Amino acid sequence: MRPATRPGALFLETMIARRTLALSAAALVLAVAAGFALLAWQDARAPYLSEKEVDRKAYPTRLIDLDFPQAPAGVNYYGTLRMDVFIGRDGRVNRVDLIEATVPEDYKAMALAAFREARFEPALKDERKVKTRKRVEIKFEAPIRDVEGATRTER
Repeated sequence: MRPATRPGALFLETMIARRTLALSAAALVLAVAAGFALLAWQDARAPYLSEKEVDRKAYPTRLIDLDFPQAPAGVNYYGTLRMDVFIGRDGRVNRVDLIEATVPEDYKAMALAAFREARFEPALKDERKVKTRKRVEIKFEAPIRDVEGATRTER
């Protein structure tokens, strides 16, 4: 049981306790924010590992739809599209760098957009999620006529 105190002293004691609680909550919020800022800073400084440096490579969580426009009748596009896809620890694509492209501009733009929107299961190194750089190569080849007349691409 608390000893009897004057009402003014009890009010002052209550205000000090509330202010201490408010300061403690503010300090906790600042500490959590500082922790997240430190993690973001460390993540930004961490290098992107190549696929040779990881234990398990990053892979897409679903099919990446490369819905290229239909080439005009009688025209076949040949070539290669090569890019580096930079994947974060969370599986999001942080950036896509075009390395080589010998295909029309609209094909390049569609491929880059598709890979920027893709989601990946992140790569693992020592059972920890890591940032990685994935080299992607898309080859455009001429369709080949089968004996039955159906078209296919050579593999």
